[in-house]
Amino acid sequence: MREIAATHGVRLRPHVKTAKSVRVAELALGDAAFRGITVSTLAEAEHFASAGFTDLTYAVGLVPAKVLALEALAERGVSIGVITDDASVATYLAARRAPFAVWLEIDCGAGRGGLDPEGSALLELARIVDSAPGPTLAGVLTHAGHSYRCRGPEAIAEVAEQERAAAVRAAERIRGVGVACDGVSVGSTPTMMHARDLSGVTEIRPGVYVFFDRFQAAIGACGP
Repeated sequence: MREIAATHGVRLRPHVKTAKSVRVAELALGDAAFRGITVSTLAEAEHFASAGFTDLTYAVGLVPAKVLALEALAERGVSIGVITDDASVATYLAARRAPFAVWLEIDCGAGRGGLDPEGSALLELARIVDSAPGPTLAGVLTHAGHSYRCRGPEAIAEVAEQERAAAVRAAERIRGVGVACDGVSVGSTPTMMHARDLSGVTEIRPGVYVFFDRFQAAIGACGP
């Protein structure tokens, strides 16, 4: 996966929820200068922060009940990225002056959550975060969860392009209204194994690849 990231000119921010292991995270990053990782729970965030990982993206739609614990990590010098597709959450973070890097979650076709890359809500949230005194807009983030319904490399490659195109389009629209949107984050394990083009993407966040499994082999993400 490090080779794939290098080939496409993007940084690798591996998702550690599968392994939940500091050693596996270290192996995933290798000697890369960039040391960011992705987590899914507060317990994971605490565990990896205590092990010296200081650049975390908490890749679950943020709710106010989680903010205090994340702020405590930030006070310890940990860079915290959070995701949202909700204007009320963005407004809450702005009011608290929460020192987070905010990623706007984009729906790239899975339909489970995220903003329509062509919708007006995307620009509304971008403006809320951009004008806030505490949070900063890190960029847009998406995850092609529907890649797990694919069968074969060709089908996966099509979803990978949907994933890329949705995130890049969202970033372009945000920039078009004068708001900086530097980060474009994508990546499921299947799509990153078979993506043909990652133009406009800045980072990828696969996780299951550190083990692979029979399911990944069955859908064509890896060989047996």
